[in-house]
Parts: sequence; structure tokens; C-alpha cells
Amino acid sequence: MLRYTVFKFTLLLSVCYGYIDIGKYLKVCDRNSADVNDCIAEAVQNGLAVLADGITELGVPPVDPYRQKDLHAEYNNNQITAKMDMKDIYVHGLKSSEIKDARLRADDDQFYLEVDLTTPKVFVTGQYQGEGRYNSLKIAAKGSFNSTMTDLVYTWKLEGVPEKKDNETYMRIKSFYMRPDVGNMVSYLSNDNPESRELVDIGNRFINSNNNWRLMYRELLPLAQANWNKIGVRIANKIFLKIPYNQLFPALS
Repeated sequence: MLRYTVFKFTLLLSVCYGYIDIGKYLKVCDRNSADVNDCIAEAVQNGLAVLADGITELGVPPVDPYRQKDLHAEYNNNQITAKMDMKDIYVHGLKSSEIKDARLRADDDQFYLEVDLTTPKVFVTGQYQGEGRYNSLKIAAKGSFNSTMTDLVYTWKLEGVPEKKDNETYMRIKSFYMRPDVGNMVSYLSNDNPESRELVDIGNRFINSNNNWRLMYRELLPLAQANWNKIGVRIANKIFLKIPYNQLFPALS
């Protein structure tokens, strides 16, 4: 009888409140524990393997490879202007990351988490269509692209604020920041437009020689960071806005 009563209560929670046992997917850490940072580092390391395939119950998409449907980019610097529309972008490599450290500051009013990572290799592929101009020279191109980055070192920084919903407190993630240091990068653009194919080939050779990629990386980093912020916030809130704060980071001590 007791077992039947517990079952009915659990079922009622699931139906009425959308109860989800987050412990099935991610390690839960006591936010007041003395070893909370070690716990979170382990939780994120284990969580990368889970998130690689996504969590259907929470609506979290696979993150390795992560697919971005489309992205628009514009660049303007003195005589050079460029616009590019990318689609079917796939990012491979996150699940091979190693968590080095984590730091949490969390209470009832705010949430701040830093996670230090290294990733040996990230491989990005996609399709593009774009146009550019150098002084009076105009270039139109379309095709596929890929980029291989190695020896990445970076920190995730997440900030959140509490949000009340259905008599429960959730933590809404407001920002996600990272700025990877990259050991090396090799990029390639194909071009289906025969009129500008030679110019794109020259660009490929220029970017991939003499560490010229570093200049391009620095120039495009603000655009990439804005995109990462949107993706990071969206994925994080798939979890943070569906699991009450005291279930994700209970205050047990």
C-alpha cells in the first residue's frame, strides 16, 4: 500500500509539475559543500558525454556534433567588406574536452560559474554563400567550408538570476562567455563560382601561411563570441529553466 501511494505521488508530480529526475543525467552538487568546485568539475566532465547525444526529455540538442542551422556574418574594415550566410554548420570535438577546474558562487540571489577546459581538436564544417569587396574589386563565392582548430584553452563563464515559476525558483542563465586561445587553425573554402575561384584559392593560401589565421581569428572573435553567447544561454536554459534551482544545486549543508 505504501509503495502504491509513493508511486501515485511521484506520478502526480510528473504530470502536474513536469517533474524530471536530473540525477539520471547529471551529477548533482551541494552548493554549500566545501568540495563543491571539485564536484562540479566532475559533474561537467561526466556531463559532456551525456550532452554529446543530447537529452530528449529536456529538449537539449546533441552538442557533439552540434548543428547550427544558419549564421549570418558581416565584416567591415577600411577597404575590406564582406558578408557571408552560412548553413548546416556542424561543430565536432566538445566531448573530447578535459575539465581542469571549476569555481562556483551561488546563493538564493545570484549564480556565477566558471569552468576551465582544454580541447585537443575542434572541427567545423558547413555551407556558405557570400560576397566581398576590396576597394573596387568585388568577389562573389559559394560552396563549402571547414576549419580545424587544435589545442584550445578556454573558460566558460555563466551568470544567472533567480526566476519564480509555479511556486518554484529557477535560475535563468543571462550570459555565457568564452574566449578560446587556439594553438593552430587551418581553414578552407571551396568555391563553385568559376569567376572568383582563383581569388578564393589565393585567400586560402594566405590565411593558412605564416600564422596569418591569427589576425583573422582576432578580427572575427567578437562575432563568434556573440554567437557562442546565444548558443550557450539557450542550451543552459534548457536545463536551468526546467529543473528547480534547489534540485540542480541543493543547499544541503
